[in-house]
Amino acid sequence: MKSMIATSLFFLLSLSLIAQNDSIIQRQNHNGYDLFNGYWKTVTFKLGGGVLMPQGELKNYFGVSPLIELSVDFPVTDSKSLELALQFVVPEQRQGFEYARLTDTIQTKATFLFNPMLRFKKNLIKSDHKKLLLGLGLGASVITTDARNTDFFDTSDDRKKYEVITAFLISPSLGYAKTFKNNNEFTFSIGLNYSPYKVEGSIREDIGGVAIMPRILYSF
Repeated sequence: MKSMIATSLFFLLSLSLIAQNDSIIQRQNHNGYDLFNGYWKTVTFKLGGGVLMPQGELKNYFGVSPLIELSVDFPVTDSKSLELALQFVVPEQRQGFEYARLTDTIQTKATFLFNPMLRFKKNLIKSDHKKLLLGLGLGASVITTDARNTDFFDTSDDRKKYEVITAFLISPSLGYAKTFKNNNEFTFSIGLNYSPYKVEGSIREDIGGVAIMPRILYSF
């Protein structure tokens, strides 16, 4: 009889401990979900457009061209954030440039340009409805061309059909953000993109690499 009572008490105690443990785990999971959900609400998506305005030698090859920018902004502190950005440009080509392939050198033109980058941002001035933002973007500038790839050793179906030029990109920027009703935010920004497109083994001439990019972005 005593053993049955002891067994029953042990069984009830075990159920109580399991229930408490489940309650703690559920509470921790719920708190973790609340933290993640709360942080995700501070992440902003931006969509906007502007123009690429070549400077220096680059003006001889490209004219003023439209651009589209997509970005996702992740806050780090109250005044700092990291932004993943992607710029798309359909360049207005003024003249071609020499491109060295495996077997020859030809005149080619750019067909598309896109700039993926990671942008570090800091609020210089911040109020309830206004922000002055300083940014520094690091990434790559990629130009697709109309020059055919001459890699005869690659016979796969998904091989590159056209030559691509890739250069390092650095992009400082300054922006002014204004918040309106329903937390709608517009950002007026101007950036300076620098990419040394002259790469040994591809472009033989220095076509420059500096462009100014004024943009208007909408956050949601």
